[in-house]
Amino acid sequence: MSKVIIHTCSSILIRPNGIVRYINAVIDLQRKLGHYVVFVSDSKPSQVINAHQVMYDSTMSYYRPNMRDGHVWLQYDTGIKAQIRSALDCYGGADLVVAHDLHSFEAAREFTDNGIFVQHETDILTAGARYSYMDDEYIAQQFDAVNSTENWRVGMTVASTNIQPKNPVGAPCPLELADMWPVKYKTRDLLYIGDASERKGAREFMAMARDLGVTPTVITHERDTELFDGANVYSFDLTQKKEMYHLMAQHKVAYIPSKNECPGLGVIECLQFMPVVVDGQYAWTNYVSDVGADVKTGADIKTTIQQHIDNPGLYSRDRVDQWAEQARIQWTTLSDA
Repeated sequence: MSKVIIHTCSSILIRPNGIVRYINAVIDLQRKLGHYVVFVSDSKPSQVINAHQVMYDSTMSYYRPNMRDGHVWLQYDTGIKAQIRSALDCYGGADLVVAHDLHSFEAAREFTDNGIFVQHETDILTAGARYSYMDDEYIAQQFDAVNSTENWRVGMTVASTNIQPKNPVGAPCPLELADMWPVKYKTRDLLYIGDASERKGAREFMAMARDLGVTPTVITHERDTELFDGANVYSFDLTQKKEMYHLMAQHKVAYIPSKNECPGLGVIECLQFMPVVVDGQYAWTNYVSDVGADVKTGADIKTTIQQHIDNPGLYSRDRVDQWAEQARIQWTTLSDA
């Protein structure tokens, strides 16, 4: 039976990042299930959103970067509450509301109890990490919200034990996997996906490429940074997934030495085509070990990458295929309930 499903997220988080890819993957699945999907934000999204309708209050962002101790506080007094109310009035309510950030959740739960607050924040899901640009107070509010809310369900993008929601539901990204490419296309060695930040481990990646003596490929939105000098650097927008996958499929191995990720969509996207090596000294890598990533530490990282470069025909993606099917089933159940 067709349902009206509302997704909502503050515009500042709608950037070329994993949250948008995650939101679009869920929306794509829900549309295939026959549901009508509306996306609500405070300001006009800067990225393509695949919903039937996109509702927002302003063409200009409400975001004002109030810095505290090197982090930013995201204000709550934006137009998102009024837009959620407007969307609910327009459709006579909603069969499900999915909030993708704290402000959307706080606003939407004033109008309905039938919602899922999806937890995307890396520093909430991974113990001992602090790489988010969010202010400490904002992080603390998120912890309180996910652990104390009585009625809303909390969508767990990964199997974290760092939070204890009263009503958790599994909500891994229902990424529709591309067809695996044959080995004959493996004409490039080493791949990295991510920005040039400390959290993503870009400097560690470039050092590893130099140590291996290979010319790496970098897919990033920071094409002009000097950090990636010596690499073949590419950038794709959200409408160029096929072109990006075509490039990715040419590689023998990816190395993604991020210090914190949740759920690590770049890893999963790479696993469609090639083995992925991650640095096991960081706790988030527990979330991708079951998906099929090679979790290594120390000297074993270089050794494993070299083995994959030397033997590109040995990779099987069975584990990521199983993960993707389970994710699809979980979101189908959440959407149809």
